[in-house]
Amino acid sequence: MQNRIAMIGGGNMAGALVAGLVAANYPGEFIDVMDRNPPKCERLHKDYGVNTHLEAGDWLKSADIVVLAVKPQGMRQTIESIRPFLNSKALFISIAAGLRIKDIARWLGSDNLVRAMPNTPALVKAGVVGLYVPSALETKKKLAQSVLSAMGEVINVKSEEELDLLSTVSGSGPAYVFRFIEALEEAAVKRGFDSEGARRMAILTVLGAAKLAVSSTDSPAQLRINVTSKGGTTAEALRVMQEKGFMEMMDEAVQAAYDRSQQLADELGRL
Repeated sequence: MQNRIAMIGGGNMAGALVAGLVAANYPGEFIDVMDRNPPKCERLHKDYGVNTHLEAGDWLKSADIVVLAVKPQGMRQTIESIRPFLNSKALFISIAAGLRIKDIARWLGSDNLVRAMPNTPALVKAGVVGLYVPSALETKKKLAQSVLSAMGEVINVKSEEELDLLSTVSGSGPAYVFRFIEALEEAAVKRGFDSEGARRMAILTVLGAAKLAVSSTDSPAQLRINVTSKGGTTAEALRVMQEKGFMEMMDEAVQAAYDRSQQLADELGRL
């Protein structure tokens, strides 16, 4: 029997999940999406054949899986609006950054809840999705994985703290990569390339390097060594990066992102 999936929120991540599920032949008629934006609902219905709703109602009572895909700041208010219509046996999957299970469960009145953290490449079905399943819900892990894998590769973590750390690497990571692409592009333009050519060169360089890293059995460190000739141009560029503290900078950046995630979790949990 096919599970009914309800998406609370129709933003980018929910849209990516809907698109991935339908592409994997999940029937659109078994997916419901709730969003307050009528054009967004119309587009999702037209593109994927899913059922769309502007507000909560009895339709929610038949949902076996409820994906909470609203902004963290609006989570509590949204849960208050849907709570009277929820199926008490449903599995809840939160993809809201920063909000801890204990807080969402308190608002829901249900402990049948897991947390997931997708990243923006899920929009092209190339996402990394961190998943934390409390030990009491171990039997629900495969079900959660089967849904979330529509966005990309699912990585199981052992704790919410580990999920938050994953979020600072894979969740925020695309922004770090985009910043690096910006830097390559700007450096090339500064030295005479036209902006279109510089951007294409930078993007394809990162894409090619990532593909090589995925397909190779060598570590990233070894791949770096492989392309670095002693006394050559690459070695000189890496020397400058080392002197400027590139590795230390990235370590500090990840730590800052993690610290902020903990601050936000504390703040949002008190709302």
